[in-house]
Amino acid sequence: MLRRLPIRRFPERTLPRLLAAAARRHGGRTFLRFIDPAAPGAPPRPISFGEFALGAGRAAAFLRAAGVGPGDRVLLLAENSPEWQMLALGAQLLRTEPAALFASLDGAPVREIARRVRPRVAVVSGPAQWAKLAPAAEELVRGGLAAVVSGEPVDAPLPAGLALATFADATGASAPGPDLEGIEALARAGGEDDPFLLLFTSGTTGRPKGVRLPQRAIVHAIEGGNAAVGTTADDVGLHFLPFGHVAGHDHFAIALAQGHELVMAARREDIERGLALAPTYLFSVPLVYERIRASVEAKLDALPGPLRRLARAALAAAVRVRVDGARGPGDRALARLADRLVGAKVRARLGGRVRGLYSGGAPASAALFRFFEGLGIPLVELYGMSETAGLISSNLLDGVRRPESAGLISADHEVRIEEDGELLLRGPLVFQGYLEPEDDRGVFTDDGFFRTGDLARVDAEGFLRVEGRKKALLVLSTGKKLSPEPIEQAIASTAPFQGAVLLGEGRPFVAAAVFVAQEEIARLAAAGKDPAVELLPRVRAALAAFSEFEKPKRLVVIPGGPQDHPALVTPTLKLRRDALRAMFGAELAAIYGAA
Repeated sequence: MLRRLPIRRFPERTLPRLLAAAARRHGGRTFLRFIDPAAPGAPPRPISFGEFALGAGRAAAFLRAAGVGPGDRVLLLAENSPEWQMLALGAQLLRTEPAALFASLDGAPVREIARRVRPRVAVVSGPAQWAKLAPAAEELVRGGLAAVVSGEPVDAPLPAGLALATFADATGASAPGPDLEGIEALARAGGEDDPFLLLFTSGTTGRPKGVRLPQRAIVHAIEGGNAAVGTTADDVGLHFLPFGHVAGHDHFAIALAQGHELVMAARREDIERGLALAPTYLFSVPLVYERIRASVEAKLDALPGPLRRLARAALAAAVRVRVDGARGPGDRALARLADRLVGAKVRARLGGRVRGLYSGGAPASAALFRFFEGLGIPLVELYGMSETAGLISSNLLDGVRRPESAGLISADHEVRIEEDGELLLRGPLVFQGYLEPEDDRGVFTDDGFFRTGDLARVDAEGFLRVEGRKKALLVLSTGKKLSPEPIEQAIASTAPFQGAVLLGEGRPFVAAAVFVAQEEIARLAAAGKDPAVELLPRVRAALAAFSEFEKPKRLVVIPGGPQDHPALVTPTLKLRRDALRAMFGAELAAIYGAA
């Protein structure tokens, strides 16, 4: 039986209307505390709900003066900042389409996407980002680019006819703009089918596709999250997911709609500063939480033998009590000990007030779930895609959660699961289509259902289980078929592995490329051991629950983690399978006897 995610509606049906309502209701209350990378020694910059709304109104006035109107686009290539969102919401107030790019993208993909977007205004954080666009500047001007807005001075010469402005010119207190009543009037003029955002897929299997999301999609997405996450106006979130990622917008929008505070960090290295400000919750991709778990594991390994065994026994008992439902007095006593030995330290590292961790953007491993849940820290996993404004389903902060469960599907989705296991959706969260019409071919069924490309099932409790990507399915020469993602996830959640890619399409057996810390590779080499041979039994042991044909028989060992190999990962740290196969082609050929 399919159970449904509870929905709590907002009266306002677009993000600009939610913005105006938040400014009207909360006015002088702090909305954002921004850890500004340009002022490393300064305290976070506070911005109230009212100040933020007026900044968005000034951005709308600036963009209108630059000739921006309905049907135009504003390209945003910048690290997270309050001004980023002011300019994006300013564009939305004008019923213009903001196009968000990952600030970490290299110059070539940035220029390729910019040519496709054909922006009227480009927003950059400074000279480094402008340098990515500059080689295509004259072409972009011919295509309609009229102005560049930069957070830091840009000294390079610009093509004739291209105006240059600063964030202060566009959003600062001295810039012209409407008052709150004027902002409300602009917001009322817009509708649910007006643009919210143009995002780009990660491009793991080809060029990134432009995903066109309407206002209705983001509002329905945060309404699904509204009940699931259990946050209120009293919460303080730590925000650091990039605005090139739909999850970064979901987090921002739900805080705006609920009226709670966000501590905003633009850089990963500022996350620790954000934690020191005592947030009540975090929203992140699993990688950040995996690093916390790995740090704890390393500290446990460094303990003297008897204490190490006691701490690990206590952690195992805590998982049995809080995840598996054990009730024995011995387990309960050990669980309390785990709280004192490990849980208190983890909570302190998270700022001391965290009551929930939210995870999205990639599947969270069962080991990660059991670690935090065993310590009494809820790990609430959400599942979605850019094409569904980031929400398909969610677990509940105040409800039953299961490891490797995607939770309950939003009641706003019509659902169908095809005979081959593919999940299909129809409803208000689904995007309007891709930027280029040719990318829409085959994406929708004749009756309007969106093909997610994900293989899924509903378990006996009514929870959604996502079991991999349809396109990633491996077919061995023996005829056996397997979905690689669950196997890769099981390997990556086992020490000392930091990532894995399963290989074997058209081959007689499965192999794997595994990412391993350089220190571990060096340790094995110093002992005269071949890492590929020595680590294979650990890989296979991590896959005890899988069939024999799903377990790798050979390994390619890659030093470091996926993040240490930029050419192999997308901006969201998803592995590019084709790039990996190309980079390690010789090693793979040798594995299968073709060398």
